[in-house]
Amino acid sequence: MMKQPDEILRIMQSSRALCCVECGRCVAVCPMNEMYGNFSIEMSPRGVIRKTVMGSAILEDACLWYCTECNAGTEVCPEGVSCRDLIRGLRHLAIEQGAAGDLRACRACGERFVVARVADYVSARLTGEPQSFLELCPACRRRVYLLRNAYY
Repeated sequence: MMKQPDEILRIMQSSRALCCVECGRCVAVCPMNEMYGNFSIEMSPRGVIRKTVMGSAILEDACLWYCTECNAGTEVCPEGVSCRDLIRGLRHLAIEQGAAGDLRACRACGERFVVARVADYVSARLTGEPQSFLELCPACRRRVYLLRNAYY
């Protein structure tokens, strides 16, 4: 196992990734299974957690960009591991360190983000203006979705 840099260790600690017991509940509820025909344990929340804890070069790993940040895995985790916080933290670090490709700026808040691999899936299901929706960072997309669907 490779030693992770302090920044990654801090993200693992704050997200409680080190507490993962690999029960698989996060994988069972993960919507990526429906979204990607090639869904595998490697791209699942559990896979990303495992790779991060084991010291892989996670910031360069394409699997880091599949997650929709839906928080479903976090909600069912018996150890309180926040898959979403781990993914967000690692993504921000990847962007800061120049390890992320295809960077865009959110047209609503200006936050830099990588176009999610789920963009094709989302485009196929959106009516109206799917391209403008995909020009938003994940946080702004969630905000728009919640406002449109009156979830407060």
